[in-house]
Amino acid sequence: MNYSLIVAGVLLASSAQAATIDAKTLTGASTPLQVAQYGVRNYSAPVLVGGLHDPASYAAAPKLPVWQFAASDPTGGVLKFERDPAPATGWHAHSRKGPVLVTGGGSAIANRVYTVYNGQQLVAAIKEAGNDPKIIRVIGHIDLRWSQNNTVFREYTSYSDQKFGGSIAIPSNTTLVGINDAQGRPARITGTSLLIGGELPAAAGGDPEADFKKWIADGKDGDDYPTWTRNVIVRNLVIDTPWDVNPEDSDNAYADGVTVSRGQNIYLDHLTISDGDTPDSLATGTYDTRHDGALDVVRGSDYVTISNSVFGKHHKTTLVGNGDGGRAWSDEGRLHVTFSGNWWDGATTRLPLNRFGQVHMFNNLISGSTSTKDSDVKFGSGTDARYRSNMLLENHYYNFTGLKVAEFCGKAIKGKDFIGFRSSGHIFTSDKSGTSAVDGQCGFAQPPAASLWTPPYAYTLQTATATLTSVPANAGAGKLK
Repeated sequence: MNYSLIVAGVLLASSAQAATIDAKTLTGASTPLQVAQYGVRNYSAPVLVGGLHDPASYAAAPKLPVWQFAASDPTGGVLKFERDPAPATGWHAHSRKGPVLVTGGGSAIANRVYTVYNGQQLVAAIKEAGNDPKIIRVIGHIDLRWSQNNTVFREYTSYSDQKFGGSIAIPSNTTLVGINDAQGRPARITGTSLLIGGELPAAAGGDPEADFKKWIADGKDGDDYPTWTRNVIVRNLVIDTPWDVNPEDSDNAYADGVTVSRGQNIYLDHLTISDGDTPDSLATGTYDTRHDGALDVVRGSDYVTISNSVFGKHHKTTLVGNGDGGRAWSDEGRLHVTFSGNWWDGATTRLPLNRFGQVHMFNNLISGSTSTKDSDVKFGSGTDARYRSNMLLENHYYNFTGLKVAEFCGKAIKGKDFIGFRSSGHIFTSDKSGTSAVDGQCGFAQPPAASLWTPPYAYTLQTATATLTSVPANAGAGKLK
């Protein structure tokens, strides 16, 4: 399919009209690195920060995983899928300047290909390579609480220690991939947040919002604003969302598993993300929320695809857009995101919750239970179309216990204040209702013609029934070899 159409006020040219752009050319030398402050522990004591992060709420992770450290590369350093660009199916392969080939670090020269076995090696590789194309291969188990070649463990000591010492910032032109170890286990990241981009001022000491607004007021292209992180591929990793040792308050934690913030042309594929060994049910006392998002796309990020991934055992799973009217300056007309071939299995809410985003979802599998007594996996709500969002959902399979077909709309799919919402081709199976087709708008009004759009990329749409078997066979970490 070739298209030339207007999407959210932006002309997207067909492949016959515009040459495909290598995404690494969109990242100029002026793009600042966003890595220097991350990955370095400060071991500070807990203190109030803006009235939040009460020191009394500090609690170390109540359970640690069975570690699967590695010290050797079963592939002998032979690259297989690491240099592959992202496929063309998904919003990640587009931009306002024309179609884009997301290459990540695929063109990395020999000394920009790294194999790492611990957190310090991963941070060092990023800092050495900077914005150069780089391939970073992870083998074994990464956790920034371990140091000295995974021989010394120390829990995060405060919100500050975890925010900076427990996060890894991934710069532009990066391919970060997991390599299965000698026992065939996928690479795993625990106790560590992955940050793709950040909302920064144009220069040190500035204000991110004021600087961006001035850039636009001066007639400059927002896509040329100098702090974007672009051209990133992350694949084949198990990610345990971090336990927040010192959360903001009783309802809000800080650390995500993965955050895309002011990022463009980002491809996230074959990930397995959950709370791992530390679900919120292990929290005690007033501060019983110890995790934030599993994977959030926020703060004006654009052209992102999340595919072939598994999300489980987590509340507040995925946000597209993290605020309503106060975020229009960064989010309006952005947040183009594709979700395809994913499996939400025991993820409880936000599949995703979408504000502002123009989101295409197709051939995803959603399974769960509304009747289980296990609060860590009890289904609360699914796709939630919120403020100024515009969504297209196609051919999903919903496999539930405890949920009646009459409850499907408002539970598995709901929305309000959106611009447009279209939903079709789904199958719903439940012990309460048997198998039913659940096409249509779930009672939502037909979107106005002005809000209708067609994905500007070719994609093969399976039936919902085919999704039930194809997604579990393909989704998640460890499947790329």
